[in-house]
Amino acid sequence: MKVTNFALVVATSTRVLLGCNTAAASVVVVDSAQEEQQQDVGVANEKDFVSKKNTPRQLGSKSPKGMKSAKGKRKNSKTGRKEPDTSENNRVEECDLNYCGAEPIALGALKTCLTGSFDHGSSLYFPYDEDYDLHRMTAFSYSRFPAAIVFAEDVEDVQTALACAVDNGYKVSARGGNHSYQGLGTMDGYVVIDMGRTCKPEDFVVDKDDQGPHIIEGSKYIGTIKAQAGCTNAIMLAHGHKHFGDQDGMTLIGSCPSVGITGFNLGGGGGDVSPYVGYGVDIVKEFQLVLYDGTIVKASEEENPELYWATRGGGGGNGVVTHLTYKIVQAPKQKYEDAGGKKFTWMRIAFNIKDLEKGAALIQEWFYDADPKITGKFGGGFGWDHGASYATFVYLGSWKEAIEDLKETGLLDHELFEFSPVPYASPPPRVGGAILTENYEVICQTFGPCPEIEDIPGATVSAEGSQVPAFSMFQFDSYAEVEAFQICVGRLYFFEDWSSTSGDFCKDLGLDDDKCEDGKLFFFGISADTLTSKIPKLCTDKDVIDAMLNAAGDPSGFMNSHGPSVQIFEQLAQLVVPALPVKEVIQWWMDTRSQDRGPGSAGASMFQRFDGSFFAKMLSETAQYSNHLQHGAALMVDPDETAYPWRNAAFMVEYETGDIADSFLERIVDGGYTPQGYYAYLNPSGMKKWRSYFFDDKWRILSEIRAKYDPKDVFGKPLTIESIGE
Repeated sequence: MKVTNFALVVATSTRVLLGCNTAAASVVVVDSAQEEQQQDVGVANEKDFVSKKNTPRQLGSKSPKGMKSAKGKRKNSKTGRKEPDTSENNRVEECDLNYCGAEPIALGALKTCLTGSFDHGSSLYFPYDEDYDLHRMTAFSYSRFPAAIVFAEDVEDVQTALACAVDNGYKVSARGGNHSYQGLGTMDGYVVIDMGRTCKPEDFVVDKDDQGPHIIEGSKYIGTIKAQAGCTNAIMLAHGHKHFGDQDGMTLIGSCPSVGITGFNLGGGGGDVSPYVGYGVDIVKEFQLVLYDGTIVKASEEENPELYWATRGGGGGNGVVTHLTYKIVQAPKQKYEDAGGKKFTWMRIAFNIKDLEKGAALIQEWFYDADPKITGKFGGGFGWDHGASYATFVYLGSWKEAIEDLKETGLLDHELFEFSPVPYASPPPRVGGAILTENYEVICQTFGPCPEIEDIPGATVSAEGSQVPAFSMFQFDSYAEVEAFQICVGRLYFFEDWSSTSGDFCKDLGLDDDKCEDGKLFFFGISADTLTSKIPKLCTDKDVIDAMLNAAGDPSGFMNSHGPSVQIFEQLAQLVVPALPVKEVIQWWMDTRSQDRGPGSAGASMFQRFDGSFFAKMLSETAQYSNHLQHGAALMVDPDETAYPWRNAAFMVEYETGDIADSFLERIVDGGYTPQGYYAYLNPSGMKKWRSYFFDDKWRILSEIRAKYDPKDVFGKPLTIESIGE
């Protein structure tokens, strides 16, 4: 009897490997004869596979030793790559009966196939390999247990790994930046093809002759970059600046530098300049994919247009994306650029709404009705907290022009809004008390005089007997610099999983000690006072911003991979059980975080335009923040042009907990509206109508397209639209 596709429960962490195509009761596969014999053994009894030792491992306990593994390697005469030596001297021994069903992972022909093409231990990892736990770790540290992890370096590697998986009955999960909230890029029991090592900026294809009009009237793209799928937000920011910075070209990125560009775009792709350039799906001109059978295809308006449509916001599942061709959109014409070139400004504004209904109506009119040639220059985020509101804008222009545009579009209405003076409105961290800078030069300080702003009507408020600026503003000469500043004052230097920092950010950045100070790193579930770090003193220091952009451009640098890093775990080990090996701490951490936090983030919704009174009530009774604004260009694309469905929503709202999500979704339904989910921020599985929640009625078309391109459902997994094919 041949046994296929069973769940094998493995010792030490209740690891479930799905889709294994062979089962071993007493012998590990070492050659074809033994493999055939093994397949005929069958499943005699559950205890053959789950021993009494198969219980979740406690922190500090030891893994069973079990089998000896074959270490010998020989060269394949055709490929030149190493493959296992199955000669008599390297034959795997019969297992200790105590661990026959516990430790040996009977990967059989899959393992033989993969080790014949990839270097086991540097490009290929299986359960019980020394560094398996480190490489299965997701950005949010949730425990997933893939059957194999393959680090591809080129398209040929992707084809090889796919063939090994498909031929042996395994499903495949392509992994980019590994930032899935649910860890679905590292699926249990799948063959994971990690694309990170494919990112090679020196091989980017830059085309400055490919130009054309873009979405907003007068906007245009000035060239394209064809990048590998394993690249990140940080890479695209740095190399977009390298190739197009002198023409004020902008590459759309999200807020976290180590997020992979493929998952970012497959789910929609919202970023700080989406109001001017649209979603990520609006700037990707072409995808290249490898299908389940190894076929390489391109997807664009001209080639495989239905696949192109589905890949633009449909969540993926049709193949392994290997390349994306990005449009580089030029910053808009600016009022004062003739006096010193184009400028880019980070600004923060906070206000209370005096008349909630009128104020709420004006806010929605600004996002949905005002001229997108003006409001489209304001990207960033918007939040509210029981009547108090605030915005963190990334503005495509000078700070003076930003104030003028806010006045022209009605958002500086002092009759409706009570603006908070800057000293009391949460200025950004690491700016040394500055509230206005121009190209790193401090113009105004907190609590000091600021005549440059005081002379502008509507730009100040009265506080303690004097006029105080209503904004904090930091102006730069390039788009890349303002985005680096946004990252610098954001969460990069606070959170352990946004990068693979050693904990000494200044060492990671190559900064001198005098540029740095002691900081505290937040580690989920651990007091912020326990993990120390070194962080830059000032984000208004040009050396710091230049160092960040330099690090962003290095695929092997800390900004281009998620954490926590081994160095952070070493620091954590000293706080938990100092005698434990780091690998034990890593596994304990993943298991603990998975149990404590559950399946992860509660996802995100796209807030459509609400009735004025409904929105006013939401602003007054709740607190939330829209991380990326999606007005302007993002709303101007025809809803049928891409698989991304929500061209009616300006606010992307992420939920921290399931309770918060439930509260908002219930409120939206009770108000007579339909909740709209943002796919790139997946909520936990279990929602009954998740298909329409993420894709509206487009999920039916997506299913038909999957049936064509993935008829064997090789890439199917939770929260991916299913194939209705074979």
